[in-house]
Amino acid sequence: MMSPCFDPASLWAVLRVQDEFFAVPCEQVQSIIALTNVTPIPHLKKYMRGVIYHQGQVVHVLEMRNRLGLKSLSAEVNDFIDLMEAREQDHVYWIDTLSECVQERKKFPLTTDPHRCKFGEWYEHFLPKTDDSLLKSLLNQFEEPHRKVHEVAIQVEQLQHEGHYIEALELIQERKDHELRTMRNLFDNVKQTYRKNNREIAIVLQFSNRQVALVIDEVVAIETLLWNNWRTIDEATGGQVRADYMLGLAEIPEKELPVVVLDVPKCFA
Repeated sequence: MMSPCFDPASLWAVLRVQDEFFAVPCEQVQSIIALTNVTPIPHLKKYMRGVIYHQGQVVHVLEMRNRLGLKSLSAEVNDFIDLMEAREQDHVYWIDTLSECVQERKKFPLTTDPHRCKFGEWYEHFLPKTDDSLLKSLLNQFEEPHRKVHEVAIQVEQLQHEGHYIEALELIQERKDHELRTMRNLFDNVKQTYRKNNREIAIVLQFSNRQVALVIDEVVAIETLLWNNWRTIDEATGGQVRADYMLGLAEIPEKELPVVVLDVPKCFA
């Protein structure tokens, strides 16, 4: 049954937050902006990021992911950057350890299999799942230098066995100067690309002469919604979700995807 609350011809901004879709009335939308220079305000609720200055007004910023109990996009990006830096340092440590083992005539204790190191395991798990074509292209470029870095340990072991310690150290240095350097440059490019492709945006909304901003992942579309299968949140979730700022579920036309209709004023309550 169609909800009596909405004009079926009205337009809605469909927003994506992680893997969920939400809708706000287009009549409330003022602009879509890149989120920068958020000023934190003490004692706000945890999902309130602070304020920005937009078109001469102080605008309160709500982190929609936090409102839903999810990690913010900025936190996800920082976690990814930290992960890449850790995997880069793993390989710096790996090759330095190999050099020390040659100098001290010790057995090398770390893995020589590029699929078994932490980066290799992460790489094989992450690569098939990403839809970012530029990021995928950069990650594919790791395969050859990464393999050659790990293979050098096998070559060094043979040189050590034959007593060619100087040649072993020279080979390690060669890998450090070329393949490891290539990997480090790729790590930098991956970090920059990931940050660039996951910039935070906000949709600025107005109600009751007040401007506010919702931090979201993407504005998917501007369109009418289907109301034939309208359900309240209580009906849709069997009472498991208690969120008075979620009015109910409509559908995105043609895609038949559920979209949660938001009560914007209550989001900021």
